[in-house]
Amino acid sequence: MSVLLRPLTLGELLDRAFQIYRSRFVLLVGIASIAYLPLFVIQAATLWAPKTFSLSASASLGVVLGFLVALVLRLLGAAAANAAIVMVVSAAYLERPITLREAYSRVSGMLLRVFFIMIGAGLGIGVGLLLLIVPGVVLFLMWALAIPVAVLEDTGLGESLSRSRFLTAGHRSRVFVIYLLYFVLVFALEFSLLAPLGAMVALKGHGVAGAAAATPLISAASVVLSFILESLLTPILAVCLSLMYYDERVRKEAFDIHFMMSALGGGQTASATAAS
Repeated sequence: MSVLLRPLTLGELLDRAFQIYRSRFVLLVGIASIAYLPLFVIQAATLWAPKTFSLSASASLGVVLGFLVALVLRLLGAAAANAAIVMVVSAAYLERPITLREAYSRVSGMLLRVFFIMIGAGLGIGVGLLLLIVPGVVLFLMWALAIPVAVLEDTGLGESLSRSRFLTAGHRSRVFVIYLLYFVLVFALEFSLLAPLGAMVALKGHGVAGAAAATPLISAASVVLSFILESLLTPILAVCLSLMYYDERVRKEAFDIHFMMSALGGGQTASATAAS
């Protein structure tokens, strides 16, 4: 992919995002699969664990702890996947080769920071949604580029959110469209994958016995499908937002001029330019 040294329309940005996704499909899906694999293993293991229906305090505590472990693993997986994918998009944008190992090695020291940035942004958005809903939506769109900022500019929570607010200003409708298309794609894939399962369950029989027989199948299928969907779809959103990060820097900070000057001068690497 050649470096686009000009602002992109939303259509061009989406087209370029899917070009990257198609051309680096194995790399991107591999990154997401590795990130979500621990959660998948834990969820799959629970399917084989003996089922108890005790209402004791210890049983309730176990359920709560299990939920918290799954939540932490999901957030860590999302942090790892998104951070590594940002590196892949940066390499593609700046025409640099990169492998799965290199992508993860470059972000290994910042995963906890990205994790806490996600939590901080999520809490802020959650509070906004609880208040009047609209403030939460605005914050959601405003902070959409916090992870690319944190990864490429090595910033903390406050600066990442502030930079994202600056970069998305005036173009938050683009963020809204990107997320809308993403959720439509998620719904379409979930429906297309779950519809055959629903048909199988319907054919298996009705009543209590049929439901009991279908429950393990549904549980196993939901765990597998969740892993597949997260592995396939996480890269799409991360690629779009990473490209938007660069596009907003071109529009507002003349990143294209800085990149050309760096290339002509030869005194800096492209990765250093990306973080300037």
